[in-house]
Amino acid sequence: MTSGRPDSSALPQVAKRTLRRRGLMAGVAAATAALLTYAKGRDPEVAYAADGNFDNINMNGSLNITLAAPNTVRDIHTTTNNGGLRFYNAPALTVSPGGAAIQFWGTGSVLNGQAYIDSGAHDNAFIFLRTAGTGGTIIERMHIDARGNTTFSGDVAISGMKQFVIDHPLDPDNKYLYHSSIEGPEQFNVYSGNVTTDGNGQATVKLPNYFEALNRDFRYQLTVIGGFAQATVASKVQSNQFTIRTDKPSVEVSWQVVGIRNDARAKANPFVAERPKKGEEVGSRIHPEDFDLPQDRGIRTRRSPENVIRRGPNSGPAR
Repeated sequence: MTSGRPDSSALPQVAKRTLRRRGLMAGVAAATAALLTYAKGRDPEVAYAADGNFDNINMNGSLNITLAAPNTVRDIHTTTNNGGLRFYNAPALTVSPGGAAIQFWGTGSVLNGQAYIDSGAHDNAFIFLRTAGTGGTIIERMHIDARGNTTFSGDVAISGMKQFVIDHPLDPDNKYLYHSSIEGPEQFNVYSGNVTTDGNGQATVKLPNYFEALNRDFRYQLTVIGGFAQATVASKVQSNQFTIRTDKPSVEVSWQVVGIRNDARAKANPFVAERPKKGEEVGSRIHPEDFDLPQDRGIRTRRSPENVIRRGPNSGPAR
C-alpha cells in the first residue's frame, strides 16, 4: 500500500472486475447526467426523463433495460408524462394497451427480424406522421387508421409500379390478380358510361355536379355499339352535362370524357412532368442496377445517414 490507497496488483481478480465495472457505470452515469443537463436547457418539450432502470451493464458496454413482466409496460417519457415511448411486453397485440405502443422482435423471438409500431387494437387508433418546416407549425402529413387506410396530405412519388392486388376472382385459393394504375404527364380525371339516343338520335349525358368545378380542358370520345352509325358531340359540357347526336335513332353509345384537375390545390401546385435533378441527385439513379451502375450511384445510397455524415452538409453532389 502507498499513500493510504490499495495496491491494485495485490487485489483479487474479482475485486479488479468490480472496480472496472464501477468505472464503466460511473462513466455512463456521467454521460447521462451531461445529456440531461443539456436537455433541460433546451425547449421544455424536449424529453429528458426516463422512468425505469438499467439493470445490467456488462463488460462489453451494452445496456439492458429492465424487462417488463408479461402484459406490463416500460416507459421513457417527459417529466410531465405528456409524451413518450412505451414498450409493451405481450405475445400478441390485444385491446391493451389503449395508448401508443412499440414492439420490436429480434432474432430470439418467434417473429424473427420483424418490427411493429402500433397504437393499440382499437377502432379509433391511428399512427401519425407529423412534420414542420423551419419556424412552421407541426402538421399531420400522414396517418394510418386501425383498418390500414392510409392518408397523405402531400404528394406521393413512387419509382415502382402503382398497383392493386386482390384474390383472383377465378382462382382465389391459388392466385392473385394485379392491375397497374394508368399514368400520364397530366393530372387526368376520367369519366365514362353508356347512353342510348332517343327517337330523334339525341341523348343528354349528366356528369357529377362538381365536374366543372374540378376540371378543365375537356376531351371527348364516343364509340357506337351494335351497328354502324355516326355519333358526335352535339354540345360541349355546360352546366355539368353534354349532348350526343347520332344519325340514327336508338343507338347505344359508349362515351368518355377526360378533364384536367383544376381545383384550388391543383392551381396552387401545378403538376410538372419534367423536373431537374438537384444537389446530390445530380449523377444519381433511382435504380442504378437498371443502368448497370454500382449501388453508390443510387440516390438512396447517397442519402443514407453514414454517407451524409461522411460528405458533410456543405459538400457538393457526388458523381
